[in-house]
Amino acid sequence: MKKSIALAFALFLCGSQTAYAQVAENEKLFKDVMELDSHLFDEAFNQCKLNVLDKYISPDLEFFHDKGGTQNRAQFFEAIKKNICSNPDGKPIRTLVPGSSQVFPLENNGVLYGAVQMGVHRFDTKGADVAVDGYTIAKFTHVWVIRNGQWQLKSAISYDHQ
Repeated sequence: MKKSIALAFALFLCGSQTAYAQVAENEKLFKDVMELDSHLFDEAFNQCKLNVLDKYISPDLEFFHDKGGTQNRAQFFEAIKKNICSNPDGKPIRTLVPGSSQVFPLENNGVLYGAVQMGVHRFDTKGADVAVDGYTIAKFTHVWVIRNGQWQLKSAISYDHQ
């Protein structure tokens, strides 16, 4: 009897919630998140424009890295300055692997408040010969939230570095 009640409750919950799949690449949300990704990485990370980074990083950022541990916003900024932007000629350059991105809406009672972005990115060294020096490839999951009309990165997980 308990199993049938639990099953009925689970079916009720599933039926009462709208299921969301990833959004298509031609949808506005996907395009918006890809633009955010471009600002965050093409401008802020690859070009070390920390003012751009500041704009898109949430005050309560949580960053999880499978090799470097966890960081809050202040630690994340310090690591970018020290490890990414301190050597402009030998810095890592991030490239999004084409076709790897998935975007899922986050809604509260039908109102969009954010998105989950998943994908694969690669890192190579600026000016290096990739064929000789190689590169690192990793998966990532980002949680973007809208605060006061502004998209910000709330949570980032970078994992499966190879």
